[in-house]
Amino acid sequence: MMAKTNVYEIPDGPADPQPALPFFDYAEMGQEGNPLVIDNSPGCCRAGWATEQDPRLEFESVVAKYRNRKLSAGPINLVGSSVYSDPMAKSSIRSAFDGDVVTNFDSMECILDYIFTMLGCVDDKIDQPIVMTEAVCTPYTSRSNMSELLFECYNIPSVTYGIDTAWSYYKNTGTYTTDGLVIGSGTTATHIIPIYDARVHTEHCKRINIGSVSMEEYLLKLLQLKYSTFPMKITEWQSQDLIQNFTYMAEDYDRELSSYLATENLAQKDTIIQFPFPAPSLDERTEEEIQQTTERRREQAKKMQEMAAKKRQEKIEERAKVLEELTAIRDSKGELDGRSYATRLEDAGIEDDQELEEAISSAQQVVSRAQNKELGVEPEEKDAPTFPLADVPDEELADEQKQEKRKQVLLKAGYEARMRARVEKEKEKVRQDEIARQDKERRLDHFDEWLADLKEKRNKTISRMEERRAHRRELNDRRSHASQVRMRNIADLAANESAAPVGKRRRRGDQDDDFGAEDDDWNVYRDISKEDEAEEDEEDEAELELHNKQLSLHAPDYLENLDRAARGKIESATMYRFTEGCEQAILEKPAAPQKLDNEVIVARVAREYQLHLNVERIRVPEIVFRPGLVGLDQAGLLETIDGVVRQTGSRLSLLNNVFVTGCGFAQVNGILERLRSDIQGIAPTNTPITVRRAADPLRDAWRGAAQWSMREREAFRASRITRHDYLEHGGEYLREHSASNRYSRVPARASPPLT
Repeated sequence: MMAKTNVYEIPDGPADPQPALPFFDYAEMGQEGNPLVIDNSPGCCRAGWATEQDPRLEFESVVAKYRNRKLSAGPINLVGSSVYSDPMAKSSIRSAFDGDVVTNFDSMECILDYIFTMLGCVDDKIDQPIVMTEAVCTPYTSRSNMSELLFECYNIPSVTYGIDTAWSYYKNTGTYTTDGLVIGSGTTATHIIPIYDARVHTEHCKRINIGSVSMEEYLLKLLQLKYSTFPMKITEWQSQDLIQNFTYMAEDYDRELSSYLATENLAQKDTIIQFPFPAPSLDERTEEEIQQTTERRREQAKKMQEMAAKKRQEKIEERAKVLEELTAIRDSKGELDGRSYATRLEDAGIEDDQELEEAISSAQQVVSRAQNKELGVEPEEKDAPTFPLADVPDEELADEQKQEKRKQVLLKAGYEARMRARVEKEKEKVRQDEIARQDKERRLDHFDEWLADLKEKRNKTISRMEERRAHRRELNDRRSHASQVRMRNIADLAANESAAPVGKRRRRGDQDDDFGAEDDDWNVYRDISKEDEAEEDEEDEAELELHNKQLSLHAPDYLENLDRAARGKIESATMYRFTEGCEQAILEKPAAPQKLDNEVIVARVAREYQLHLNVERIRVPEIVFRPGLVGLDQAGLLETIDGVVRQTGSRLSLLNNVFVTGCGFAQVNGILERLRSDIQGIAPTNTPITVRRAADPLRDAWRGAAQWSMREREAFRASRITRHDYLEHGGEYLREHSASNRYSRVPARASPPLT
């Protein structure tokens, strides 16, 4: 199989953000009622002046409130990406949103404080009108709390609420008079909103509870199931990074999925995700350095041998000197008187003449053996020991001789056992030499037959090992036949053991233990014992290693072909292609000997920290069309579009302007082609279908709100909720416009009658 080259080294996290710097032109930019536009979305908050092309502030909608006595005596508030700058703040990270609706207004207040402070507002009130985005069909309670926060805390003159996706539509269309179907994919949900009669019709809007977070969570689950033992933790940011870079929408999901793992397709579509891995210890020496090291070791070994020889020579000389001294003592016996001779023996540490003779004999043997070893002379055979009392009846021996006889019997038994073992060893050596000679002759004279027999022996050895492995697997399954037979044998042994009468307590020695007297007993033992299998495995592994060594010397291509076939069998498995892509399989015990260089070692360690994205690339974004993949009992995007169009009275003009925007599926490659293809399948024949995407799906909501507030002056002026409106109608009050939600006044509760 081909080696993959498209390797993506995924970073641990986002790059450290540059700290945002405050602006000091608030008084200048806020003149003549310049609106302040805030795109308040769950994923990212954007804020800036309506007269500018891009938002000045763009940060993650998260807040961290915590205490760090090393930095400050009071509480610390962090907003945006700065929450990741202090490890102590990570456990306190909170969002102002629940789904796509603002619910945590303490965090929302921190976000607004951050916005106004960074834009340079140092006064107690905000003098500019606010234009703020909100979600489709925002609950009245959330809008009421938001209006209360803006009017009571910041004393703003007015606020205008509008749907973010509708303003993104305005940025790319320039008007609301053109009918269109807006698909807004957000962080937690996807909305389908029809626009006709120059306004948004939220009464026909539909919602699918799938967004960008759903894709991230689904990809994490798929990878955790696919690589359950992966050594690294995949973070949510890394999951989001993989979705943005590698997922795409399949035009025909079923057809592409059926052929995705085919070799020709997998080589192009499989992507390797490389995570950081520890560097293995390598031998980075050059060939010259290795030769120099080998030469130094050879010289050191030579010096050590010389030192050992010198030390042995010194010991020989020392023993020879001791032998001369002992011989001199023995020779001086006739020249010295008894007292002087006894004194000389005592000085030498010897008690009597017998011990002196034994010491001289021992020293002569040591010196002679050492000299013969230095000269390379084979040691002479020792005379066989004699055991004169071993065969004498005890009746003819005294008590001391009987004790000596028992000692000689033991020595004789040990000697005879050693002799038998030596004879058997020599016979076995002769037999092995004869087998090797015959094998060599057969290899030289009939090489093909010899090679065929060697291959057959190797195959039989492997078959025996495979059978034992299968038997062990069966024993691990308590319902298998082998396991049941083993348990039955154990139960039978236990039953025989407990068959004795239980009337009275059994005394030691009363039980008859005749297990092993018959061959059937040992057959039962072999059935329930696992030690024999371990010994047989060791013997077969040694035999297999010998066969492989002979084949590597005389038929190396055969072993390489075996390894190639084994890899091909592994690589042809669907599960292997699913988890390892087009990578070459690594054999646990290859037949041919392999030399691992540094490059191969590093590559193998790197593979342990690799993920393969293949099927997940189309499966993850497919959940918006098939929510059932993530266990969501909702209609898919196509069915929802069909339902919205039918509710509007089958306005086919909506299909001629399908607009996709947002931070979720709108950024997935292939979404436009997939929508166009699927909508053609449900629309009447010859219906014009146009699907387009926002120029910037992330920032066009802010740009559209800014552009609408500057171009549509009359509509903007009529949509402003003033402080007077807030006090008179309540915080949930909304002035409708083309891009806003609909508002229905909630009737006041009737007061209960007085009793």
